[in-house]
Amino acid sequence: MGKQYNKVEKRRRRENYMKRKTAIAKAAAVAAPKPKKKAPSKKKEAAAVAVEAPAAE
Repeated sequence: MGKQYNKVEKRRRRENYMKRKTAIAKAAAVAAPKPKKKAPSKKKEAAAVAVEAPAAE
């Protein structure tokens, strides 16, 4: 069968695997730069205001 026949071994291996995966994920999240939010362009802002104005009346 294999070394994981014993359910206790399986559990221990799974726990260690999950610990490694979470550690890698946390490290990647910290290292990754967060995307900056861009301000909406003035053209889009003006268009949004123009669309909203007739609807508000």
